[in-house]
Amino acid sequence: MENQLSRLISGLPVLLKENKIGMLSEVDIDFTPFGKCGRLESEIHWLFHPEETGGSGAAIIRYYPGGESPLHVHTGYEFAYIFDGEMITNQGTLKKNDLMLLPPGSQHSSRSEKGCLALIVWEKPAQNVLDIAHK
Repeated sequence: MENQLSRLISGLPVLLKENKIGMLSEVDIDFTPFGKCGRLESEIHWLFHPEETGGSGAAIIRYYPGGESPLHVHTGYEFAYIFDGEMITNQGTLKKNDLMLLPPGSQHSSRSEKGCLALIVWEKPAQNVLDIAHK
């Protein structure tokens, strides 16, 4: 597992962010568990968080084999790019180098039997279907 993880991370493009003096500099891609909203066996590295922007967000997400996210509704567009592995959604299966664009109002769950690494960009935060049903 460690060799596979090292290979995935080394396959990522270099992440450059603006530093304190306004120059681009390389930063580490550190992942944290992404257990929010029932997501299992996944980790996230936030590029920018909805709380910082007033709604939009972008992250690199890693699903381990068996990772999944529950059924949710998109309140804005969602864009996904698969760096490696495979993600299965209600709309179909995404593989390495595939792009997915989902419109506002779309619903899906996702899972990965093999594991995957993806860039996900949300125009607005998604809402879990179960959370909506309980309101």
